[in-house]
Amino acid sequence: MRVAVIGAGALGTFFAARLAAAGHEVGVVARGGRLAAIRQRGLRLVLGDAPITLVVPAAEDLTALPPPELAIIATKTADLSAAIALLAHCTGAGSAVLTVQNGVEAPDAVAAALPAAHVLAGRVHGFFELTGDIVRHVGVTPSLAFGPWRADAADAADQLEVVLTGAGIAWERPAGIAAALWEKLVLASSIGGIGAVLGLPTGAILNDAAHAALLEGMMREVAAVAAARGVTLTADCVKRTLAFVGSFPECATSSLQRDLLAQRPSEFAALTGAIPRLAAAAGVAVPLHDTVISRLRAQGLV
Repeated sequence: MRVAVIGAGALGTFFAARLAAAGHEVGVVARGGRLAAIRQRGLRLVLGDAPITLVVPAAEDLTALPPPELAIIATKTADLSAAIALLAHCTGAGSAVLTVQNGVEAPDAVAAALPAAHVLAGRVHGFFELTGDIVRHVGVTPSLAFGPWRADAADAADQLEVVLTGAGIAWERPAGIAAALWEKLVLASSIGGIGAVLGLPTGAILNDAAHAALLEGMMREVAAVAAARGVTLTADCVKRTLAFVGSFPECATSSLQRDLLAQRPSEFAALTGAIPRLAAAAGVAVPLHDTVISRLRAQGLV
């Protein structure tokens, strides 16, 4: 399959390297120093004790790459619009686009802008770090939950199953992908916001009763917003999400926390910052999110 991965950060590198290693025709879209590094040294990925280097075509836009049968948008949400613009002239009726952004709004944005494409919505679990030009997987085993965003993408989802299996990438197709995205938001909005406000890793948050209670309360607020918007989460969603956080390495931090504390572009607007907006539209109060956001602003982090 011809695959274009837009965004060659940690997550994009993981997908591009695994798919290229499985024999697919993979090209990546990157920019600046990251583009130069890939052109000079290839994609460098470390999974456990198994470092791999893959040489793949890399360019600033898609015009220099073969038209993709599958495009994976692996940018952060702040760069989603730019990624969609790159795809505007190379996604036809037979092409598929997979979103793996955090938050719940990316699939709708892609579907609205690219009506001819088969849109697949994805949710990724797994910790990756980009150090220099080497991506390392740490912690939770990487996996992708995905599904068709519209009925016309069902065949594309079936094809992606085959591709992922052949590349050794763990996957699942939940009955409702929208609920899966909201479940990830329950996690990412809460742990990212609290981690940044407190400047603490997950272990320190869970080991403090007050911090852990705040984390759980924020998770319940997100679940309430989902319910008000007609998305049904399982009754034990918050309990399972807290248990999942408990499986993280104690030193783990979220990408949102790291980006906010380093004053880098972040996914705040699609995660913690999105909850009050989504809640207001649904008529739900989210006082804990409001408080955490106020503290982030007071600290100059957002």
